[in-house]
Amino acid sequence: MAKVFYLHWDQEEIKPRIAVLKAAGHEVQYHSSTEDHIKLGEFVPEVVVISLDRLPSHGRHVAEWFWEAKKRQSIPIVFAGGKPYKTVDAKKKFPKAIFCATDDIPDVLKRVLNSTK
Repeated sequence: MAKVFYLHWDQEEIKPRIAVLKAAGHEVQYHSSTEDHIKLGEFVPEVVVISLDRLPSHGRHVAEWFWEAKKRQSIPIVFAGGKPYKTVDAKKKFPKAIFCATDDIPDVLKRVLNSTK
């Protein structure tokens, strides 16, 4: 399957979210702390999932950082969840990103990964 980086700002809530992706065969690295910096190391994801359910402005900042490097601009970003009125800014700033409900992430990843092959 694929290498997925998942960002959600709650340690307990992210566990079942990534468990579903791992069960589907994805290699998942994640980050859930607002106090620590994101460390990807040698892990180069094929898709990035950013939850907008908590701290959507933090998620947008991470997306900005991620896409500021030219070599990472080809990696799809999927924004998941979030209240509709809080996703407006992300949709304006990242028109090439994909937006979906949190429960739809596994199906969206299949479509995104099939379209990039």
